[in-house]
Amino acid sequence: MIVINCTGHSGFTVESETHMLIFDYSEGTLPKLPAKKKIYVFISHGHEDHFNPDIFSLCREHPNVRYVVSSDIPVSILRDCGVTDPIIAEPGMDIRPESRFRLKVLPSTDLGVAYLAGCMGRNIFHAGDLNLWLWQGMSEGEVFAMTNRFREYTRGLKNFWIDTAFLPLDTRQGIYSFLGFDYYMKHFRIKNAIPMHFFGSSKIVDDLMYDRISRDYRSRIIKLDPGGKVNIV
Repeated sequence: MIVINCTGHSGFTVESETHMLIFDYSEGTLPKLPAKKKIYVFISHGHEDHFNPDIFSLCREHPNVRYVVSSDIPVSILRDCGVTDPIIAEPGMDIRPESRFRLKVLPSTDLGVAYLAGCMGRNIFHAGDLNLWLWQGMSEGEVFAMTNRFREYTRGLKNFWIDTAFLPLDTRQGIYSFLGFDYYMKHFRIKNAIPMHFFGSSKIVDDLMYDRISRDYRSRIIKLDPGGKVNIV
């Protein structure tokens, strides 16, 4: 079993008997850090809704913290905060932080990277800002280019069974809000999907679940508000 906590916006912790993974902490309260478990902190990029430098204080409080940091974040920030031996993540990297831990780094359609972490006997995907960013007012050429980039950048997920995926569902996109999430669910093998990155009310999750577009996968959507927790067997 794994336990998932939502700290807010796109921030989550995923905890098993041996590890805790912390993704894109920017706000809220982290659960108590287990002293004997290995802890990995993932930062997908430097936007303030995904990255709070306070997360670097964990390395002074816990003996088993390792940071995986997108290369857009200056190394000087890590040094100033006392972080040693970080993994600097670039798109296309395939990393093995330990013998039973495989980490694939995907490019983003915005800034930074996305992470597919094979750990704890599961594949956990955190999209960061890897989304189909379509907006009202875009030209036909811009829509075509963004759509092609999104399809290309997510192709690396094709050969994996994904136990849990954290996927953007952004209210600001208006009529296009569901399209990126829908593509993920219809093109990849995702057992559980947790929406994130709302920029507004989490009611958008209910809207998606009641919309006919989600009829084939709505039973696999898990809604988590900040401070919420779910156990996944």
